[in-house]
Order: sequence, then C-alpha cells, then structure tokens
Amino acid sequence: MSIPIPVWVSRTLGLPGAASFRRFDPVVRAAGLLAEEVRTLDAETLRDQLRIAVRGSPAHAATGRLLALLREAASRTVGLRAFEEQLIACCALLAGYGVEMDTGEGKTLVGALAAAGHAAGGRRVHVLSVNDYLAERDATWTATFFAALGVSVAWIGQHTSAEERRRAYRCDVVYAPVSEIGFDVLRDRFAVTPAERVDPVFDVAIVDEADAVMIDEAMVPLVLAGTSDDQADEFGEATALVEQLTPERDFTVDADQATVTLTDAGLDSIEARLGGINLYDAEHIASLTRINLALHARVLLHRDVDYLVSDGAIKLVNTTRGRIAHLQRWPDGLHAALEAKEHLEVSAPGVILDTITIQDLLLRYQLRSGMSGTVVAVAEELIEFYELPSGRVERHEPNRRVDKPDTVLLTDPEKTRTILDEIAARHHRGQPVLVGTQSVAESEELDARLREAGIEARVLNAKNDAEEAAIVARAGEYAAVTISTQMSGRGTDIRLGGADEHDRNRVVAAGGLAVISTARYPSGRLDAQLRGRAGRQGDPGTSHTIVGVEDDLLQIHLTPRMRAKIARQGESLPQTERRRMVDACQAAAERARTLQHRLTWTYSRAIAAQRETVLDHRQRIIDGKFAVERLRELIPTKVASLENARGQVAVAVTIRAVALHYFDEQWIAHLALLQEVRDGIHLRALAGQKPTEEFHRIALREFHGFFDAVYRDTADLIETLTPDDIGRDPEDLGLRRPSATWSYMATDNPFGSAAGRFMGRAVKLIRSDILKLE
Repeated sequence: MSIPIPVWVSRTLGLPGAASFRRFDPVVRAAGLLAEEVRTLDAETLRDQLRIAVRGSPAHAATGRLLALLREAASRTVGLRAFEEQLIACCALLAGYGVEMDTGEGKTLVGALAAAGHAAGGRRVHVLSVNDYLAERDATWTATFFAALGVSVAWIGQHTSAEERRRAYRCDVVYAPVSEIGFDVLRDRFAVTPAERVDPVFDVAIVDEADAVMIDEAMVPLVLAGTSDDQADEFGEATALVEQLTPERDFTVDADQATVTLTDAGLDSIEARLGGINLYDAEHIASLTRINLALHARVLLHRDVDYLVSDGAIKLVNTTRGRIAHLQRWPDGLHAALEAKEHLEVSAPGVILDTITIQDLLLRYQLRSGMSGTVVAVAEELIEFYELPSGRVERHEPNRRVDKPDTVLLTDPEKTRTILDEIAARHHRGQPVLVGTQSVAESEELDARLREAGIEARVLNAKNDAEEAAIVARAGEYAAVTISTQMSGRGTDIRLGGADEHDRNRVVAAGGLAVISTARYPSGRLDAQLRGRAGRQGDPGTSHTIVGVEDDLLQIHLTPRMRAKIARQGESLPQTERRRMVDACQAAAERARTLQHRLTWTYSRAIAAQRETVLDHRQRIIDGKFAVERLRELIPTKVASLENARGQVAVAVTIRAVALHYFDEQWIAHLALLQEVRDGIHLRALAGQKPTEEFHRIALREFHGFFDAVYRDTADLIETLTPDDIGRDPEDLGLRRPSATWSYMATDNPFGSAAGRFMGRAVKLIRSDILKLE
C-alpha cells in the first residue's frame, strides 16, 4: 500500500487534490461577525440584500455578507444553521472546485447554499444527482429555503413530461439526475421545430457524488433510440443449444471471467445438432453470433448479481450503487439473448439515433463544481478530464470511528463463518450492524444464514430499493442488523438510536454503528464510502472488512507469483502479507479502470467534435433559410419553379423538413460506421499502427463530405416533387422518422469488447512494470 503524503507536502508541491481552502477563512469569519445583524432582517429585506451582496461581482466571489444571508435563510426555513466547515465548502463550490466532505457532514445543505449564491448572481444552476429519488428529495427539502431568497427551483425525473421539463429549465435552480439532462439534450437534438425543444441551459453544474458521476460513469453512453423495421432475433434455438453444453469440455472461461469460448468439441457438438453444417460458412455467421451471445448470457451473466427479472423484464443492476439501473440495457443482441435465457419475450432491436457520454455532457457547462466523500482519490483525473481542481474540507467533529485492519481468509466457508460470528457478537451486545455485500444474491444468502442463527436482518438491495429511506433510517437502532448491496448515493444518514435518536445513549454505549464489509470493491473509494456510514459527525463507530481469497477481485487480479505463495504457505501466510496482496489487486483494478477511461476518452474526441459541428449546422437549418439557400445553388430552376407555384415560405418549410430528415439519417449512419470501426480498430496495433491515431484518421475521412451528401440527397428528393407535394407531411413523401423513441444508458459490454480484451495487455503492464507484482 502506498504511503500517504502529508497534506502540507501535497499543497507545497501543488499536487492534485491538495487545493487549500484556507483562503476562504476570512470570508467565513466575516459571515460570523454579521450573524446578529442579518438575524434582525425581515424576509423582504433579506432577499434584497442577497441581490446586493453579489451585485457588481461574479456570484462565485463569495463575501461574508452573502454567506451570512444564506446561512440565516437556511436556519429560518430548513432549521439547520450551517457550521463553518459547510460555509468553507460553499465558497469552494462557488469558486468552481471539487470538494471532499465526509459522509454525514451535510453536503445537501452545502449544495443548496452554493446554488442559491449562484442564482442570486443571475446564473442558472443545475444540481446534478445520481437518481430521481435524490433529485426530488433535495428539491422538496430545500424549496422553502429557495423561496425565502426569491430563487425559483424545480426538479426533473424519468416521468417528468416535456412541458414540465420546459418549465423546470426556466427556473433558477434545477435538481435532476445527470442522465435526464443528457436525454433532454438528445431529444432536443432531433427536434424539428423550436417548440419541440425543452432547452436546458448549461451555465453552472454542481455535481453530487462527483467522483461517481464524473469518473465512474463518465464514459457511459446515454442513448436515444428509435423504432426500426427489424424483427426480434430468434434466440430460442441458440439458447436451447447452449443449455446442453458441458463446462470445460464444450466451452472454457478465461481467468478474469470476461470471455467464454467454445472448444472444438463444443463447436462440433452444436454443428452436429444443426444437421452437420459449418457455422463459419458465410450463410451461417448470423447463427454463430446468436450462439455465442446465448453462451455469454448463460455463463457470464448471473441472475440476482448482474440483473434481476422483475415484472416480466430484465432489470440491470448497477453494481456500484446496489440499485436497479433504470433505463439501462446491454447491446441489443446480448439483451435479447438474456431475455431468451430467462424465457421472456425477446424485444426487437431499435436503431441508435444519437449518443452522448456523461463526460461530454458535463463539459458543456460554463462552470463545474462537485462534492463527494471521496473526491481527492480521483483528483488527478478531475484535473485531466475536467480541469477541475479539488481539495478537502475537514470534519466538523473529530473522527472517532475505529477502522480495524482487514481480515483476509483463504476459503469461502471460513470467511462466511467469520462474518456470521462477528455480526452475532455485535448484535448480542446491542451494537447496530450495517453489512455491505457485493450482490443481491449474496445479501439474500447472508440474510438466510442469519435467520437460521435466530437473527432478524433488514435487507436493502436492488429488489427493494424503493424502501431504502425507511430501511436506512432504522439502521442505527439498538441491535439492528441491516444488509445492503451498496451504500454509495443512498443519501440518507444513519442516526444512532434510530431516525429520531430516541435510543441514542444505549447505542453509543454499545459502540455506535459497526460497518462490516464482506469484500473489497474494485475501487477503494467505494470501500471508503461504506466505512463512512459509521462515525458520522463525531459519533463512535467501527469498521471491518473481511476479504476472501476466492473473491472476484482477487481471482481476477492475483498474479501467478501471489497464487504460488498462497498455495505454498497456506494458513501460515501472515495477515500483513495477505493484506498487501489485496491492496495490490485493488490498485491493479483501479489503474486498469483509469487506463480504460483515458483510452475511451481519446476515441470519443473525434465523435464529440463532429457532433458539435453537426448540431451547430442543424440548428442553422432550423433557425433560418440555410437549407433553402444551399438548394438554390444546387437546383436553382427547380426551387424557383416550386416557389412560383406555392410561395417561398411553403417551399422553405418543405425543404427544411427534407434536409433535417437526411441530416439525421446521415448522422445515424455515420455513428453506426464509426462504432464498427471502433470495435475492430485495436487490430491496427498488430500492424505497428497506433489504434487511436488510425481511428481519428478514419473518422475524419468518413466525415469528409457529410454536409454535401445531406444536400445532395435533399436536392434529389426535391427534384421529384410537384407543387402539390409542397406542404405535405414528410412521411407522405417517403421520409419516415421513428414512430417512437426511447432513451437508455448503454452499460459496458459485460463480457468485454474485443478492444476491451486487448486492454488485458495494458493491465499486465501495470502489474509487472508499474506495480512490480510480476
């Protein structure tokens, strides 16, 4: 494990994550001196003074009076008086920093204070969360605070109508899941009239759970899809064939559980059952593809771990949040194969109209800031990808939590027995226990084992996340046992003694909340967020992680040398050496994720630049006569003839509609082509070429002539029109747009793309040359 660098050394060297917020101390002290004065102001005067406090200077230039007024308004409305550390964090958000604040330190209030400060200066603010629940909860809780300051506020969720969204975006402050903002951008991108748009304003973004949104989910594509004429693929036969295959003999799974491959025996068996065909013949390639997808669905995707089956549909599980990943699906072929595996109706594929990554979405904002309990750990990436400096605001009360060293065990039975024994011991002395598990299946299995031992537990996982507030609120009760799949982004504090802290003294005497984790996560930040549920605001508490050598993290990242040492020394292997191995495996997983993020970001630059060019040009068509002028150059006689017969305005409307259709059609085709190129571009490395450079070269070449092709197709159709066709519905002219559209987040391919598997070489490099593990 790396040795922590002292804070003063980090700040002296200017290292990422070491931004000092001490320069805000004088402003916060000034706010304290003004407290009595602002307490005497009536509501109207307080609102007026807030506007004056930021007049003549940008809203991010925090002043003592601004902070004093914001604190007083919060005290009057939500009943919380911000302490100095929260005011310092508010200043940092106003100035455009990433801010690390521990769990329970009041980030919701800090975000509201900063949003109000920006709004008072005339800026439009989006407070971005990770789900609908948090957006609605925070907007509702802060509504009286914003109203007292004359600041309008709204929230947006999955079920918000277009008209409600349009009204919300006119407000000073909007609380919304980041994905919903992205989906609105995509839907606006396909609008054909200004009235169809909802027009989010990209001025100021305050990102809650900043590391999760800006780093972990940064490269997740938000997708707008539309109906197509394609039929659902038939996976029934493929599913039946792979269900009869035998592991090891007919297929093998690679060491990192990312790829499953048919053996020669397996291939021969399937071909024989299909009548002796050769699956590699051109006419049977589609069948081979379905069989491989069905095999991946059977072997690599696990019910109640990777997905749930609910209400007759596949629901993906966001493993970093322990929630159902609403509006997410895997690529169409794999999703259909999984539906067939679970004997559900197989959904027909759609056509992807456009995509945008969360990172590209966030880069649209003029000013970005964010907050989380684990920002500093990703400070270097926040600088690299967002030019966002970051720093830490210390706790209001000293941390009294005791973090026990990890216990690393060699077998699963031994690990399970140790976990059960520790839960039972703490439960019997009245200490509330929060157990963090890795999957729905594990949480339910642990619950069953505890019930056998006579211990009743409350389970919070993706199957019942609608009840999360009630479950988490009771997790601090005397002798309570709560099992959760992930606590990141749950957004509810665990109060000792229960939600109303009626039994606080007994729980404190028992040692406060105990957090027990059943494994290490691939990211140390998730471990820290789980630990952070104990010891909030100076409470006592403990944390303990119990790791097994058979856990996925270790099985994927243990090196041959480590495996040999474990086999050789067995139980005599010291715990300190075991912990070093766990740390090394987690470090390898984190480095691999960062490298994949960087690689994906590099590929996405070409597409992002082309998208902006296309959107700008498309908007010029909607707003003016750009398309008409281009067609007057290409087919002047035809345009003049139509205008003489039907008038310039009517002809312009038809030309605009036709041009937009071909514009969108051309972009859809271009995206599909670039995806095909991206899937195989890694093979260029075998020829000594740099895949990223080759991808950008191909993307530029294929984009050349994009606009000419749009207007050429438009001119060809207009040439065929008669005056009677002018003003007709575009579909009557043969221009069919999707009859329905839907949005979703395209989760990473769970068995890895070819390019992703190629990244294995990079991971090996990390292990051997950087971490010195091999």
